[in-house]
Amino acid sequence: MPCLFGLGVQGQGKCINGWVEDTWPCEKVELIAHIPNEDTGEANANDIWGWTDPMDGREYVLLGKRDGTWMIEVTNPSQARIVGELPSTGLANSLWRDIKVVGHHMVVVSEAVDSRLQVFDLTRLRDYTTIAPPVTFSTDTLLTGFGKAHNLAIHEEDSLVFVCGPNAVEGLLVYDFSAPDDPVLVGSWSEAYVHDAQVVTYNGPDVDHQGKRVAMVCSAGSFRILDVTDPSDITEISSGGHQPYGYIHQGWLTPDQSHFLLGDESDESTMLVPGTHTYVFDVQDLDAPVLLSAEDLGTEGTDHNLYTRGHFVSESNYRDGWRLFAFDPEAEQTLQPKAFFDSQPDMDGPGFEGSWSNYPYFDSGTIAVSDQSEGLFLIRTSFMRIWPEFPAVCPEDTLHLMVTLEECVEGPVVLQLPDGVSYVSTDTLPGPGVWSVDLAGYDWSGMAGLTLKAEGASVVHAGQIFVNVTANAMHYPDEDGDGYGVFEGAVSGCNFSPGFAHIGGDCNDADPNIHPGLFDPCDGTDNDCDQSIDEDGESLPFFLDIDGDGIAGPDVFESCTPPSGAFFNPGYDCNDLDATVYPGAAPTLAGLDNDCNGYILGLEQLDGGCPGDLNGDEVVTIQDLLEFLNLFGDIGFYEADLNFDQHVGASDLLIILSLLGNSC
Repeated sequence: MPCLFGLGVQGQGKCINGWVEDTWPCEKVELIAHIPNEDTGEANANDIWGWTDPMDGREYVLLGKRDGTWMIEVTNPSQARIVGELPSTGLANSLWRDIKVVGHHMVVVSEAVDSRLQVFDLTRLRDYTTIAPPVTFSTDTLLTGFGKAHNLAIHEEDSLVFVCGPNAVEGLLVYDFSAPDDPVLVGSWSEAYVHDAQVVTYNGPDVDHQGKRVAMVCSAGSFRILDVTDPSDITEISSGGHQPYGYIHQGWLTPDQSHFLLGDESDESTMLVPGTHTYVFDVQDLDAPVLLSAEDLGTEGTDHNLYTRGHFVSESNYRDGWRLFAFDPEAEQTLQPKAFFDSQPDMDGPGFEGSWSNYPYFDSGTIAVSDQSEGLFLIRTSFMRIWPEFPAVCPEDTLHLMVTLEECVEGPVVLQLPDGVSYVSTDTLPGPGVWSVDLAGYDWSGMAGLTLKAEGASVVHAGQIFVNVTANAMHYPDEDGDGYGVFEGAVSGCNFSPGFAHIGGDCNDADPNIHPGLFDPCDGTDNDCDQSIDEDGESLPFFLDIDGDGIAGPDVFESCTPPSGAFFNPGYDCNDLDATVYPGAAPTLAGLDNDCNGYILGLEQLDGGCPGDLNGDEVVTIQDLLEFLNLFGDIGFYEADLNFDQHVGASDLLIILSLLGNSC
């Protein structure tokens, strides 16, 4: 359909006139969900990471808090589901917590005394994919080689975990996690304190170091580039920094490993720079890093954690919230603002409240942002909605590209290809909607990435896809020709044959209208192959009787297909986990509000309490009788309602007369 310019998109959560719900300042961002701290306990939030289950594609946020780590499923972010908590170890809680994933294991450190390193098998979350109250999980393995630590870095390919700042003063400890239940210490480095790090297999432009395992470490006063190929013999390649510095805190390489983007956590608060700065280093020569620019971001807040994806930089900058920048090392302004979401609208300027970190790596395009006092925000932006990122392909393969266009722009959409080649769309954009492109006849072996842009009055970068070229790509049988194959019968090689697809995960290869990535309406079918049915359709509210006492609780659930036995009106069971508690239930002498009237009275009290003792002196006397007579005829006065019929009457009078003289 043609684009209709000038029509604003309305709806809850959209960024309209610079605000989401008149609460949060924003630009080009949609708020999908907000989970406040009180939903995951009262403790403040801190670090954040993510995990996608390779078995079914379910996406999970791993949210750090002062007292533990929470696991939240965000596969359908508008219906995010709190799965449970891994409580903190150690002698006390800590403001600092760091979380990473190696294989399918979550690893966690904090600066709490004797907290050590927690290991948790994330596949345990597969047992809790249906509605269930949050689970308190146990630690699978507690690594005890040190007392506490500030941060973690992962080298996924070799299952290595780098512990940063062990015991808050040391450099690096390196553990081999090939056997996660029994990690082995394989190296260390103690030349300087390490605050944070990123570890990669180096495939960047410096041919002298290609193929090595390289660590970019931030050490408060500088950053250092380490050769960690042999963890037992770590050596320093070079170091860099900027002047004047406050506290060199954290940084991340660009995907092509040509530049290192760095945040200084103290240069704003100590007035070393006039506003928020991100430092861009040219590291094309690892032996001689060069400061390319000290980029003024146009804000005043303190920067914290940043990550790169494609040519975008995703930053959490405390009071300034989450910020997205396009990175262009050739431009006069190397970091160009593209989108933002301010989770702290009432605070500005330097300070350490607000957005701690973010996770921009979910294939769905969902971006998770943690805020210390406000909890978890799930957002999306049109700048990061090219789907999917392709798995490994062969040099002469045809790529089938699905591009989601969420905004109308004048002019054609251009795919910039290697060697100056470009693919141009029709003059009229096919969106908003999905643009399907088949790219053939190119040698992908020299490919750095596909850059999508819309050319009109201005250039709008909409995203970038990096293609992993290999000589041994996987091809999946695709009987229905929808571009998605099944895992069974997959073959490898570079001779892409008809009847195969690059992408696996199709759950119905006889129906081209069923495959990953589709909208899943209320039709009783798993249209998007995520093992959940109808999660995108219009949900119906319902109530559950969890304890089986015949009366539903007050909590509202939503689903296109409510389960058998669901109630469509609340039952006001005040404790739906105890079958002896519901409106009208008999007392049990157990100290419970059995009848849900808001009081624990009479025979509801432990051992039956002291019926008839209205003045609380633990004996039934004429004084209690006089108080009873003053209440005679009242309706709903439960203490004097001795037969629990919600009326103080003659039957109650006979009871209190029979109780005169009883002591408790």
